[in-house]
Amino acid sequence: MQRSKLRSILMAAIFIVSMSPLIVYAQTSFIPLPAGTLEGRLPNGLRYLILRNSSPASRIEFRLVMEVGSVQETEQEKGCAHFLEHVAFGGTTHFPKRSLVEYLESLGMKYGQDINAFTGFDRTIYMFAVPADHQKEEVIDRSLLIMRDWLDGISMSSEKVENEKGIILEELRGYDLGDDFYSLKIGQGIFGHRIPLGTVEDIRKVTPQILEGYYQKWYVPSLATLIVVGDISPQDIEIKIKEGFSSLQKRPVNGFRTYPLEYTKGIHLSEIRDSLQTKTKVELMIPHPCVVERTMEDAVMKQMGRLLVRAVSSRFQGRKLKTSVSDQWYLSDKNHLVLTVEGQNRSELLAAISATVAELNELIRHGWQEEELEDIKDDFCHQMQSGTGNLSRSSSAWCDDFVDYVISGDRYLTDTTRQEQLKTDIRKVEGSSLQALLKEWLSYYKETLLVGCSSHTGLGAPLTKEEIADAWAQGEQTECTAYSYVRPDRKEETEIATPPCLASRQFFDSTFIARIVEYPHTRIREVELKNGIRLVLKPTQEADTALLLTSFAPFGTSSLPDEKYPLLEGIGYMDMGGIAKVDGEMLSDYLSQKEISLTMAMENHWHGFIGMASVAHAPEFFNLIFEKIFDPELKYDDFEEIRQELLKDYGKETMLEKMLKRAPDRLLSARMDELMGAAIPRSSNKLSIDQIKSQNLDSIAVFYKELYARPEGTTYVICGNFDTDTIMRQFVSVFGRIPASLCPSEYSYPHFELPVEKHIEGFPNDNETQTLFDYLFFGYYQPGLKSTLTLKLMRDVIRNRLISVLRERESLVYSPYISLMYEGIPWRTFYFDINASADNRNMPEIDILLKEILHKLQLQEIGEEELRNIKRSFLIAKREALNEEAPANWRTTLVGLLKNGESLADFEQYEQCLESITPATLREAFNSYLSLENYSLLYLSKNKLKNDTKNN
Repeated sequence: MQRSKLRSILMAAIFIVSMSPLIVYAQTSFIPLPAGTLEGRLPNGLRYLILRNSSPASRIEFRLVMEVGSVQETEQEKGCAHFLEHVAFGGTTHFPKRSLVEYLESLGMKYGQDINAFTGFDRTIYMFAVPADHQKEEVIDRSLLIMRDWLDGISMSSEKVENEKGIILEELRGYDLGDDFYSLKIGQGIFGHRIPLGTVEDIRKVTPQILEGYYQKWYVPSLATLIVVGDISPQDIEIKIKEGFSSLQKRPVNGFRTYPLEYTKGIHLSEIRDSLQTKTKVELMIPHPCVVERTMEDAVMKQMGRLLVRAVSSRFQGRKLKTSVSDQWYLSDKNHLVLTVEGQNRSELLAAISATVAELNELIRHGWQEEELEDIKDDFCHQMQSGTGNLSRSSSAWCDDFVDYVISGDRYLTDTTRQEQLKTDIRKVEGSSLQALLKEWLSYYKETLLVGCSSHTGLGAPLTKEEIADAWAQGEQTECTAYSYVRPDRKEETEIATPPCLASRQFFDSTFIARIVEYPHTRIREVELKNGIRLVLKPTQEADTALLLTSFAPFGTSSLPDEKYPLLEGIGYMDMGGIAKVDGEMLSDYLSQKEISLTMAMENHWHGFIGMASVAHAPEFFNLIFEKIFDPELKYDDFEEIRQELLKDYGKETMLEKMLKRAPDRLLSARMDELMGAAIPRSSNKLSIDQIKSQNLDSIAVFYKELYARPEGTTYVICGNFDTDTIMRQFVSVFGRIPASLCPSEYSYPHFELPVEKHIEGFPNDNETQTLFDYLFFGYYQPGLKSTLTLKLMRDVIRNRLISVLRERESLVYSPYISLMYEGIPWRTFYFDINASADNRNMPEIDILLKEILHKLQLQEIGEEELRNIKRSFLIAKREALNEEAPANWRTTLVGLLKNGESLADFEQYEQCLESITPATLREAFNSYLSLENYSLLYLSKNKLKNDTKNN
């Protein structure tokens, strides 16, 4: 977000003149950096920002921020900023070849995840994290040495540069801007000619000499900032920075400048046509100067802009205009004010533009009514973000804030006192100030109006600039009828009485409990009830006293016979209703007031609930689940209305179906799910018209109760800041009284087999030269923690080989990726998905190399050091994710391991279980789990692979 300082000061002056006085702050009164931040600058110009932070524990984040990016490149240097970022990881003075990455990985960090870099138009950022729980001083020293090497010790051999070209070209081949109107928004200035990745031609022209010239010119101390945040002593880090970086030579910076985002005058129009759309959407974008948040006055002006957007949106809604409005920073010194309108035909669309402009000018002339503005400000201030303390934010989040501060000068409010002061100031904003600001923003329309049009076939001929200009002019000349604001009834919220069925309290009977197991290391309690229900309690220590609940029980979509599948299609109606004993609207209001939520979950192999409530309302929450199971509300009128809609729309192609036909990647994913058992083929089938006609809510309710009322095999996982004994007693009092079933379930898991022979199948792709591939290697395993840890270790070992061979040695792919999916219950299946994109011509070589990698792993044990490094990354990830302030992570983890047939007893011994896996264990696993002859290859390409088996 690099901006012109002079331009920002001038714009601040304009805003100050145009607004009614708020609170006067001294312009030199900068918003303070987060409490405890140590900021400094060495004599050579190097800047540093250091902050102690304990979240996550025992972790330190390092950033090297270079205030240079692609806009500083000359014509001969195009692509060098990003190219240099790649080369920086391939060898430096003190870390030759790949030893820099290898060192960080030896600490348990992962390349691409904990170790990364980013190049933009105005910045290049190197980033990595390290653990601080072992040999901390040495780790800090070597981390700072890496940063020092990046400033003056990057090696640039011809071999390395040529090798990296292949990787970057593959990155370019798969690069997607993700914005149909990027070329419209990027303007006519330098940004449109300096895409950070460069072009194919740019990359091919790069030489070590050109790269070295760019490096020597721009990697100077005065354009560099070190950021260190985490489990450190700021004073100690400052001493180390002074000792390690003061010897860097102070060098002049010639030719450095910041660039505004520039547009030529007039209307710029870009249109794309989409046959799937039923309406045309037009985005009217007005570029205007942004506000840099340096002082409290800046903060007020920035929030006032957000308040203006809210106020305009509110008026549009009051006028029943369907125009949406937003204002966001786009790039450099510019925000984009965006007005979005839709229309089914040309006249409707142009009329919407005129009506929008007319109402904006009405607001400029007459403003908002007093009560209207007061209500808008009240709602806005109520939703303003509260201040945050250091303990509640991650170190990486603080680093992101510091990067904004370095590049753009933005200082964010981080303490409650100033946040509250800001709210007070916003409440004092007068309507005339908003009118002046809106007039200022709209005045830039005369300079530039960007129009992005996503049209449908019903629009006819493309829109023209003249039509847009005429519609805008007509809006400016239109007088709106007087607006009369009707203040909504704001009855003071009264306490809603708890419905009797939820307020009831059952007697706790300890005889309901069959067994209690305590796991002291993880602080988990497992309770088995005599009726077959299992309760897993994990207390945490976060400030919020909410409990998170997930329940799951055997059988889901895969277990239904064909004749009962229509019942599954209708089970959503049960979730739509409440409970029979309480009026639906009253129950909704009560749950909203008490912040209780509950929803059904239906998966391939499981059914259950997901919900949350405050600990104080746990008894009511448990009663709600009980009532939802045994006495749900049946909304016959709503059911019939939806059923009639289905009959009315029968035979019409849905938007999703249309999208699937033109989305080969979705087709590939669906095929993968089918082959690997992750989706049941019939689940994509539509109900017949006879099935829809015969749907009956009572039959659906019977099926629902048969499924949900059985206690056997049902597990409830509850995490949160609660007293374990209290929650256990409350839970058992409600669910312990559910009687055990009198007969076995009529449902069972169906038989499933993974493919038994090689399967290669292609799907069409628009890219002329690129193939996107997914190699699937699959098999069966014995559920258990050691088995899943073995599979995960195998995944990371393969990942290391993909990076070192396919990317770094052969330069065939940019970002090879491997994922692991497994289901311990019911089918004991797993599969590795190795995916990347590559030049069509390289696919045969990739196929050979991939099989060589896997075959070698079957023949040879991996090294002890590599295995130790991967294990360490597991332990670090577990420690950081499953801390005592992360109930959501605990819930996800516990539900996942229990669904896959792993035991809490094994999880209690996680470290010992992980340590028991040896290189020999892995080699044996590679042999027993992987077949190099029986695999599936799914790919997207315009060219059919020679070994495609689809038609064989």
